[in-house]
Amino acid sequence: MMNRLFIGRSCAAFRIAVGTVMSSVAACGGAGSGSASGASGGGGPPAVYAYVASANVGNGAVPGAVFQYSIGSDGSVAPLSITSVPSGVTPKAVASDPSGRYVYVANEGDATISQYAVGADGGLVALSPAVVPIAGFQFAGYTVSIDPGGKFLYVVASPRDPAGPSATIAQYSIQSDGTLASLAQAYLNLSVFASGSLAIDSSGLYAYLPGAASASGGLVSQFSINSDGTLTPLTPATIAATQGTIAVTIAPNGQTAYVISTCIDSACNGQIARYTIGANGTLTPTGVVTLTGTHVNPFEAVTDDSGSSLYLLTNAMGVDTNAGAVYQYAVDSTGALAADTPASLNVASGAVAESINRNNLYALSANAIGFVSGQPPGGHIDHYVIGSGGLLTKVGTTTVTGSLPTSMTLVVAH
Repeated sequence: MMNRLFIGRSCAAFRIAVGTVMSSVAACGGAGSGSASGASGGGGPPAVYAYVASANVGNGAVPGAVFQYSIGSDGSVAPLSITSVPSGVTPKAVASDPSGRYVYVANEGDATISQYAVGADGGLVALSPAVVPIAGFQFAGYTVSIDPGGKFLYVVASPRDPAGPSATIAQYSIQSDGTLASLAQAYLNLSVFASGSLAIDSSGLYAYLPGAASASGGLVSQFSINSDGTLTPLTPATIAATQGTIAVTIAPNGQTAYVISTCIDSACNGQIARYTIGANGTLTPTGVVTLTGTHVNPFEAVTDDSGSSLYLLTNAMGVDTNAGAVYQYAVDSTGALAADTPASLNVASGAVAESINRNNLYALSANAIGFVSGQPPGGHIDHYVIGSGGLLTKVGTTTVTGSLPTSMTLVVAH
């Protein structure tokens, strides 16, 4: 499985207020301390779990929570008997390692990473130590990314003000017991502002970060990943992109990258721009772009495992809406996108994150996104089945009872 690395929010103001969202699917791996090796009951299908980080909007100084769900054989979502475990203050990004044994949550309020083992019943168990500090720039929007080999974890810290300090990337190794240790170079200072997650290709050799040199410009920083996990800028270190750059999604074949931008013009069109990935990891723009339509803010995309379909998570702009949607596209052999029919399906509330497991897509949403007054706390996980030709069918919605859902990860555990 490839990691799904994504950012979710409805506009720049919401990016600052709510922070950074990430979602991933962890593949199966060996058993170990805190693993879910017994969850599937021997030779049966692997157990699948979903974890949703939720901030406490009523009191920003108190810890948040990670809500825990099982995924049934039919893809349905149900809370575990222990519905949640505590996190640090204001959790904003969650990721799981590819073995399906560990989960990590970046907490904006106290600049820490909570680290957990996935128990045999899917419940999260705090590791020792339960938290580690985030190196580099503190009290910023955070994203978390893990390399496909499960050896290294990266936290991108994005200052709230693009005119302020530049971003940093904290760099960690994942130890055999799941705990994090800072690399010899604990963090990398960037000369640009970051606006999303670090996207890592399936080879684990290259990484890409959306951002900007100023409040009005867009770019993608590109890195090689050294054998010790440290990042080194490629030459050139950045590649130009349209303003409002928010995310990078890499196709499963490793030859195409989709650079997503929001509100690129006076009509506030969103855009997906197609880039090729060279043998040395550098990006080259093709000049081919797909517009999402006016006042539609895209912020995250995933592909199915074959790379023949792409699903773009969006929020509608407006003064009285928290309407999220998933736009669906067919992908041809060149990587070009073509809108499917229907072009989009609604999400229960303001879209936050999405993730795929096999033929199921899950979209996390939060009631607080947007400007609709009187919304209750919490949100939803919408479940869609991926059918013939990659088309989505919505089959269920599960209520999330947390105060403000901010991020989600799926774990496939043997």
